[in-house]
Amino acid sequence: MADPYFSVEYSAQVNLIPLGENETVPEVADLEADIPAPFRLISEVTRIDTNQARLLRNLDEHASELVDIINQQSRKIDLVLSHVLAGQDDPDCRYRTLTIGGGGFGFVSRHAMTEGQIVRIKLFLPEHSVAVYGYGEVHAEPEADHYRCDFTVIREQDRDALIRASLQQQARQLKARAEQRAQQDNKPAS
Repeated sequence: MADPYFSVEYSAQVNLIPLGENETVPEVADLEADIPAPFRLISEVTRIDTNQARLLRNLDEHASELVDIINQQSRKIDLVLSHVLAGQDDPDCRYRTLTIGGGGFGFVSRHAMTEGQIVRIKLFLPEHSVAVYGYGEVHAEPEADHYRCDFTVIREQDRDALIRASLQQQARQLKARAEQRAQQDNKPAS
């Protein structure tokens, strides 16, 4: 079955912690109790920011100073949360993603991983104020040392946040590509 979510090139930090023999993956309904507090906190802040952004878009141009102040306050909170989340990072389990999407992510591993291995996931996207905690299954890709991790248990609000971040990243990439084409078109012929 094809992944119903698109992926976009994106380098992010992720911790993949293999489950021990006696550990089991919780049901989606039980996942909330398993999630560390900093992940729940940033999820709630992201939800509030999304709602706040929706409200701010409805303000007229006379409120631009208020919008700037609110955005600065939001940025300060994001910086503090990024610091708190740094304590959740385990350098021994750290990888970098190649791609991300609502269904999972691609990554490179320094060592061979077991096909179908179940892992606990801690995915960090600080520039999007997103931190995801969940579970996934690792699969080898055709290229050496390349793997993908498909989410098996993840909160829907976290999946939504990943989809939004993927769309924002795609928009940035498309804008950069359009700007690059415009610069090439504006170069005088030699």
